[in-house]
Amino acid sequence: MQQVKNNETHIRIRVSVLAKREDGKVCFVRHLKNGKRYWLLPGGGQDAFEKAQETAARELQEELRISCKSFRLLFVREAMSKEENRHIQFMVFEGIDPDFTNIQVGIDKRVEGYDFFDANEIAQKTIYPAMKDDIIAFAEGKSPEFFKSLEWIW
Repeated sequence: MQQVKNNETHIRIRVSVLAKREDGKVCFVRHLKNGKRYWLLPGGGQDAFEKAQETAARELQEELRISCKSFRLLFVREAMSKEENRHIQFMVFEGIDPDFTNIQVGIDKRVEGYDFFDANEIAQKTIYPAMKDDIIAFAEGKSPEFFKSLEWIW
């Protein structure tokens, strides 16, 4: 959770993982937060002094009980809202050789399910943050632009 002290805004870093099955479908988790259901990539907030790849591995375990052999940084996104005093940086990694053998909902209480979608299915889903085009590009085997600012939509 982003910390605000004396009206200072702290940048939150969220690490996300694009993990693909052999059939090319991308893994998503379904969150229930504040009465809203939506899809997003597995991931979460980076802790102080935690390496980004360690965050990726930890979040995959906490949310889905899966692992990857390694991680490769694909792209970075940011979103900010002065009105809400929030600024988030998203580091999006590719999970190399994900092991989905024992996939199941883990200990993160916001995660209520998971599924795998191809590019056409992704286009039809409500996905946060607003990087659906980047995820579709990845699902289609293309390389998304490395850095972009996103529109604040929550």
